[in-house]
Amino acid sequence: MKILSVFIVGMALAGIAGPASGGYRDLKRDMEAYAPPAMLHQPDRSAYPVNGKPEDYGIEKKTLEHARDRWEKMVGETAAAVGGADLQPAMIEAATDDAQSLGLLRPRFSLEIAQSLILLRNPSIKAATDRLRAALEGFDQVTQLDEILRQYSAFTEAVMPGVGPMRGADNIQMKFPFPGVTALKGQVAEKNVEAEKQALDIVRRDIVAKGSKAYWNLLYTHRAHRITRDMLDRLNQLESVATTRYGAGRTSYQDVVKIRISREKLEEQLATLKEQRANLETELLSLMDLQTDIFLGWPETPTPDLSLPKLESLYPMALEKRQELNRMRAMVGKMERMVEMAETMIQPSFSQNYSLYTNEAVIQVGSAAMKPTFSTTVSPTRGKGLPKNAWFGTQDTYLRETRQKLDALRADLADALARTRLMVRTAWFDLDRARRERSLYKNRLLELSQTSLDVSTRAYESGRVSFADVISSYTGWLDVNLAGERRNSDVGVARAELQRRVGVTLP
Repeated sequence: MKILSVFIVGMALAGIAGPASGGYRDLKRDMEAYAPPAMLHQPDRSAYPVNGKPEDYGIEKKTLEHARDRWEKMVGETAAAVGGADLQPAMIEAATDDAQSLGLLRPRFSLEIAQSLILLRNPSIKAATDRLRAALEGFDQVTQLDEILRQYSAFTEAVMPGVGPMRGADNIQMKFPFPGVTALKGQVAEKNVEAEKQALDIVRRDIVAKGSKAYWNLLYTHRAHRITRDMLDRLNQLESVATTRYGAGRTSYQDVVKIRISREKLEEQLATLKEQRANLETELLSLMDLQTDIFLGWPETPTPDLSLPKLESLYPMALEKRQELNRMRAMVGKMERMVEMAETMIQPSFSQNYSLYTNEAVIQVGSAAMKPTFSTTVSPTRGKGLPKNAWFGTQDTYLRETRQKLDALRADLADALARTRLMVRTAWFDLDRARRERSLYKNRLLELSQTSLDVSTRAYESGRVSFADVISSYTGWLDVNLAGERRNSDVGVARAELQRRVGVTLP
């Protein structure tokens, strides 16, 4: 009986195994041949080999390091020549010593020497250079904070001694989306450095222009002192002639008195010119950071550059090169990037970052888990009844304020561009007028006044002209000579001012 039962069960199982094995084969074949719908089909990956996977944060960090190195090299280089200054190695070495610097200013010194010493020794330029070097630290401030957070995540927060490998322990939230924010921070730092560089150029330009004006005014005081001394000698000779004629009864004593009055005025004018010269020498010495209780030599450059650049070529040059405009452009660029960075922090992101998986080198699963590696719950609120991600615009008022300030800065830039055209036009007019008036006095009036002086002096000695005519010719000769030297220095002063307003060396 038992044998019959076993036989019946065996036959039943054999009958079932055949269809079952066939169904399994069909299922396996269908699964292997399965293809997803076309809408879910992903294109094949590129067959080209990938050499490596550079880290975005590392790329941004290297970019910032290259930018810092470029600016440090620019700051480390010797100041570029401004206004014709020639910074030779011998000049740079001499500028480090007070005695050698004073030796370059005696017995005569040129405009180029004065400009070079001002560039190399002026304390204001050194202060602006230090501020630029301080601004370079902004690059490290951008990278070091994120780097410290990354190191903390990798080596402190996620480290469990003796558990697992140490690779891949850094937080993925420090990689995404922070490389873009780091790039914006780096651009802000670079724009800040660019603004400080333009501020340094402004200080250099203004200090050199101030020194150039003092040089040409000092030249005028030297020449005016010489002309006044010459006029005083001529009046002494005229007084001798008037005294002789008065003794002979051919003129009145009034002529002698008038000559003595004119002589006293000239002697007082000599004292005034001497003090003016001391003031200008003190100004130059202070710009060079030298002791001010000494006397300088004579200015060696007698005549300024008399060329007149075309006004049409100065407008685009000033609009492109003027340091104040470039500094404002840098500030506009800095604020634009700050607004963009604020938008990334205030406005909602594309994702709530629930899918970011933190690969920490610790056991974070099972009963021994200390904290989840990713969010396990989605909390709809923060606090009592407050939406979790709906109040991203709570600081939007600050962003709107910054945008308004950005618009105001752009308007200031437009106003500065318009005022630059006017400044260049007026400075060019001053240079043109100084050139024309210098030519008038030097090339025409000076010779005529000398002829009038000689003729009237001889005629007065012979009694053919009155004393009023002869004293008028003397006064005219003095005025023309002083005016000619004044216009000569005015050309140099006007050219220095025009170059200051344009921002670069004139063509």
